[in-house]
Amino acid sequence: MADDSDALLRIIPDERSGSQTPNAQEYVDTSGGTVSLDITGTDSGATGINDNATTIIDDILTIENQGTQGVYVGYTHPASPNGNFALFHEDQDFRGPGGGSNYDASAGNYNNDGQLNIDTAPDADGDGNPDLVFLGPGDKLEHIGVFFFGSPDASAISADPITFEAAASFDDL
Repeated sequence: MADDSDALLRIIPDERSGSQTPNAQEYVDTSGGTVSLDITGTDSGATGINDNATTIIDDILTIENQGTQGVYVGYTHPASPNGNFALFHEDQDFRGPGGGSNYDASAGNYNNDGQLNIDTAPDADGDGNPDLVFLGPGDKLEHIGVFFFGSPDASAISADPITFEAAASFDDL
């Protein structure tokens, strides 16, 4: 096993212009060789997630393919989306005009609509596979965020880690 920052699928705090984004600085912890998100409080004294609104925290993570083959990338978590949270991305390299409604991973058209959940990503081309981002060797998926809606189930969300998965074919996800 490797630290998250050294693994084949590298997970690091998001950056813009060579510096960590404010949200990555505030909510991402990289101690102990793993990446974790801590949204229980802020330096300004605020705590938790609003139960009566959609809370969006963008620009927190980047995923880089440090391997030698291209891979489809997504995540799973027992509480997503039923725990009222999900991860998304805003990387323009993987989004097309109009929000990516014409995304078709199997055809090499990586206009993803921002969804990363393996279990709930749409299948726009009807091929039976989720429309996930494909990262070639050295490619990065930047500007990954998280949103919470309704009344997020904090205990269900924090009970299990978010698992990022990468595979050369959908059959292996």
